[in-house]
Amino acid sequence: MAIPASTPLASLPPRPYRRFLTSALHTRFVHAALISLLVALNNAFWIGSKRDLFWSWFPFGPAGIKALLFFMSSLFIFILQIATLRIGRQTTTSPFATFIANFLSSTALQTAFWYLVSAWWFTEAYIWSSPDLGWITRGNHKTPDVLNEKPIFFRLYALVLASAYSAIHLYQGHSLLHIPVSRLPTKPSTDSKAPDTHPIEPIQTQLQRRIIPSLAQSAVIAAVAIVATPFINTLGLRQFFWQLHLTLAKPFFNLSRANARPIGYPPLGLFYLGRCLLAGFWLVLTWELTSMLFLTYLKQEPSKTGLPLSATSKDPNGTLLTGLKAKRDVVKTFAFWELDLIAQKHKDRRKAIFEDIERPTGPIWGQTLEAGLKVLRDIDSRITGPPPKEPDPQPNQTVKTLPHIVPELPTRSILQAKPKASMGELLVSSPLRQIGRSKNPWHLSVEQTTKVAGTKLLEYAKPPGADKMPSQSLLGQWAISLQKSPLGWLFLSTKAAKINAAVLGSPSGNAAMIVDVIDSITKMLVASLSEDTYGKATPTVPETVRTFTKTLTIIDSFVLKNSQGLDGGIEEVEIITERLRSGLKELLSAFQLYLLDVGLGIAELNQAKRAVEIPQSEEAEDKAVEPAHHRQLFSNDIQKGKPSKRQRGTESQETRPTNRLEAGPGTSGTSRGALASQINGRLNRKREMEQIR
Repeated sequence: MAIPASTPLASLPPRPYRRFLTSALHTRFVHAALISLLVALNNAFWIGSKRDLFWSWFPFGPAGIKALLFFMSSLFIFILQIATLRIGRQTTTSPFATFIANFLSSTALQTAFWYLVSAWWFTEAYIWSSPDLGWITRGNHKTPDVLNEKPIFFRLYALVLASAYSAIHLYQGHSLLHIPVSRLPTKPSTDSKAPDTHPIEPIQTQLQRRIIPSLAQSAVIAAVAIVATPFINTLGLRQFFWQLHLTLAKPFFNLSRANARPIGYPPLGLFYLGRCLLAGFWLVLTWELTSMLFLTYLKQEPSKTGLPLSATSKDPNGTLLTGLKAKRDVVKTFAFWELDLIAQKHKDRRKAIFEDIERPTGPIWGQTLEAGLKVLRDIDSRITGPPPKEPDPQPNQTVKTLPHIVPELPTRSILQAKPKASMGELLVSSPLRQIGRSKNPWHLSVEQTTKVAGTKLLEYAKPPGADKMPSQSLLGQWAISLQKSPLGWLFLSTKAAKINAAVLGSPSGNAAMIVDVIDSITKMLVASLSEDTYGKATPTVPETVRTFTKTLTIIDSFVLKNSQGLDGGIEEVEIITERLRSGLKELLSAFQLYLLDVGLGIAELNQAKRAVEIPQSEEAEDKAVEPAHHRQLFSNDIQKGKPSKRQRGTESQETRPTNRLEAGPGTSGTSRGALASQINGRLNRKREMEQIR
């Protein structure tokens, strides 16, 4: 329940929504971490020694210690996921833009760093648990101690795995929390339960469905890396890593000068390469399962024991409002998701939001609605551009002066005005005066010369038959030629990518928040008809209808403009337009008796009704309109001799002396057709006026 404004707590700032969300996400993180600990125990069993079968898996022993060490590799990936978490999916417009957004950003540096740290920790834990992978190989009284090259190779192998998987992590978007959105049901459900906006499967089902692809991908990555690492080691990195290990080992071991360079081939056999392959497989699988568990557990609705997260706050409405106005997309997305759940399932919270009207910042519903409509206005600005800034009003600067004793003198010139020059003088004197004032009258300036030369070069560079093409800048022509080159696919963008980037946002689009905004506002306003005690929600309907209409019209026009050659790929945009059209239709149906009384104009109402209709392509519109131009309703009546009401009225007035056109018995078929077309034209104009009214 909302707290009345008269209580002392109403004047206190509400607790931020992100604290309740962080607490819920922390609980989910703990569940994911516990499963990751089981994965680490599995790694300790398969990688460790099998001399004693019981102690190789018993968690309260050496296996448990090794499992904790392997779990640190998962913990580093959890830190990475929390630091780089984003909502939505990638919506870049071209492969080059995808490369820039993924690999030339701070997120790429964090990803590479934490994967390298995770791989290094896993490597050291594996080497520590394997007695034959020490720093040196002990010699006898005849041979000195030498560096052990097996752990050097394994560290290089782990480095290759970390580099490769960090690129895969960025490319596949493992830090993107994609919340699915559902289409509207084709048939209205008979159950009282409303269909879920976000069709999320149970956690167990998601894990079972994704475990097989994760195993296959881990095996492929580990196999490709074990094949590539010996070649990478031979290309000069062997000497570098040898010198690095030698520098670190000299303070602790007595090594001779014979260890300065590696000798011969690396002592790697098929058995050792198989061990490296198995360890690499478990390392990559650890990364795969860690990312999968993190995203799966976080992708749950913001509720706790069946109630919204903000229900435990002393000021639930104020807490929820801080989440709706948050700057971070993660907090804002879960806040609007919670608002959608309240609009669907929690009647008490809906009534509390409508009744909370005595806050210093205004009614809660008004602020909630404004936060939601701002999300839709952002779509408009992404498609049409930001609105022009209004010029700042300049105050009238009037200088107060003393009263004049003497009248002011006239300000007109005392010299006689020059007579108006003739056309011949203008043609001759202006060029001559310019030559006379110039220091170098017979040499063009550098700017003019450069401009003329650039124009001539552009004209010369045009392909044959392109004389009528509009002149473009040299940079623009280079861009066009680059797109036509073999590397042009890097810079080409599809129409589906442009539509997704404009509607959902770029470089990542969040369709879940947009759908929650539309659904929650629609359901809250419809519920206000029976639950709004003070009637504060009804006056906000016109602005909601205007915003829905404008956003729907802009999206439909933009999609229709880019629909030629479009082969799918805009499913989320189509879902948004379906939700907008359905929400607008529901509002018009529910408030049809109040719209004109609360400030919605007739023209705006007609525009909203036209926006509800599904737009058609231009060809379909032409085919639909074409039969209307060939109707022969009245002309057929005339030809068949069956006069209509209008004709009977005309026949009754034939005796009156008028200047109107009359179709007498001797009139030809052409004149009768002209008369019918005039009547049809007047009738069509009358119908159009009735539709406008």
